Amino acid sequence: MREVRLSPSGGFDNAARDYRHITVQPIAAAMGAEVVGVALRDLPDAGLAELQDALWRHKMVFLRHQHLTHAEHEAFAARWGAFAPDAYTHGVPGHPHVQPVIKEADHRSKGLFGSGWHTDSPFLPEPPGVTILRSVQIPPYGGDTVWANCALAWRMLSPTMQTMLAPLKVRMSARNNAFTQKLADGKELSFASDEAREAAFTGTGHPLVRTHPVTGEQALFVDEVYAVGIDGLTSAEARPLLEFLIQHITQHHFTCRLRWDEGMVAMWDNRTALHLAANDYDGYRREMYRTTLAGERPS
Repeated sequence: MREVRLSPSGGFDNAARDYRHITVQPIAAAMGAEVVGVALRDLPDAGLAELQDALWRHKMVFLRHQHLTHAEHEAFAARWGAFAPDAYTHGVPGHPHVQPVIKEADHRSKGLFGSGWHTDSPFLPEPPGVTILRSVQIPPYGGDTVWANCALAWRMLSPTMQTMLAPLKVRMSARNNAFTQKLADGKELSFASDEAREAAFTGTGHPLVRTHPVTGEQALFVDEVYAVGIDGLTSAEARPLLEFLIQHITQHHFTCRLRWDEGMVAMWDNRTALHLAANDYDGYRREMYRTTLAGERPS
């Protein structure tokens, strides 16, 4: 007999706080919010502090009508702190921390980079903290980004499951992602260097349940792209547990979805959210640019 999935109840505290410099409008019960009435290029320090607080609370925030240049994007991101290393690209000319995320209209692929549920580069010893993504050209439909709240998913697990998961370490590696990309595209996944490729394939073991360094909130740290095992468990033991956790985290009750428009900026906290870029716009060009900010060793 197959059990009916129970909908989560309670724990949906995504209400906006009152701020002086920004206005925040939640877009879903589980997570996500729009920030209105502000231009990032002119945001004062006090406004940036409020924006950061909103991001920690809502896990993902976005703004419309920004139309940043590469220089403005990079300068805004630098206000958050140090940049994270990027394992895949070298950035655009003159702006090494601004990474292109572009799919051309004639590119056909069953496995677009970023089209699986993931957190950015968790195979690194110190995975990125915040990602800031801006849109330049978008398709007339499709190409949405979806996020899932890993902190809310953690809170909705039973106490017995939480006790079992708390001491475990998940093994994060890029090897499965590279294989999938080659199978879908017939091309090797590009890395910034041979050293970066070797380190990404070797991967890192991280706490499966991590604690946010600012808020103290706990969240599941596992995804379907990079999580290849659980330290101390055989693959046969780890696989069903990982599959359950991915299905649990990404159920629609824990998600929000963004329909992009040109000139938008979205940012998310990789410590507490997974994301997925829908690969559903063949025949149209999508041009985005991202920066990633340094994180810390998960604990």
